Amino acid sequence: MSSQSWLISGANRGIGFEILKIIAARPNTIVFAGARTPSKATDLQNLAASSPNVHVIQLESNSVSDAAAAAKTIQKIAGGLDVVIANAGMGTNWQPATEVDLESMNQHFQVNAVGPLILFQAMYPLLMKRKTRKFITVSSTVGSLATNYPGVPDTAYGASKAALNFVTKSIAKEHAAKDGIIAIPLHPGAVDTDLGKTVATIFGREKMPVTVEQSAQGVMNVVDSATIEQSGHFLSFDGSEVPW
Repeated sequence: MSSQSWLISGANRGIGFEILKIIAARPNTIVFAGARTPSKATDLQNLAASSPNVHVIQLESNSVSDAAAAAKTIQKIAGGLDVVIANAGMGTNWQPATEVDLESMNQHFQVNAVGPLILFQAMYPLLMKRKTRKFITVSSTVGSLATNYPGVPDTAYGASKAALNFVTKSIAKEHAAKDGIIAIPLHPGAVDTDLGKTVATIFGREKMPVTVEQSAQGVMNVVDSATIEQSGHFLSFDGSEVPW
């Protein structure tokens, strides 16, 4: 039986690292852990040192050359990919619309929406070499037009996640029936990460209610059970459907 092969971007901290630990602990699994600067990812390097099935690769979200190099490495080691989790993202701008720095706005789009598309384009041939064929993007309900949290200055972050949702839905539309690719934007919950702490302050909360461990396990449950019928649907880590 061949090993199942996974790729996760933004695997060096937060939800990404917790998801990585779950995957790495599974038998007969190879996992490629993408990080923007692997040499500075101490926890990631320590995990890889104790887990021979973990391969750390350089993967900056909006770098075409990094994605191409990663694809070559994965092809050489695993020959294909079963699951890609596009987790890398940013959320650093919480200015109101009248004040949003346009350079920051563009950067959010590049990292949160264009980056996952770059990753899909590079990894598509590898997904086609396996039968599982899942491409999961880590989104947010902040990118839901139906939710649109009142009083939250989320123009840059929310718009970029809404764009990510559209990109993921487009992938599903074009490749679910033709190629059997399950493409799903996935909300990881209101998680107590570094980003979550910032958002909690905006909401006037002490902290976000979902732990990193709860989020990662929920994400994995959804990814493992995702079917072709769900391709193109916006799902939450608890399995429920999120309005667009």
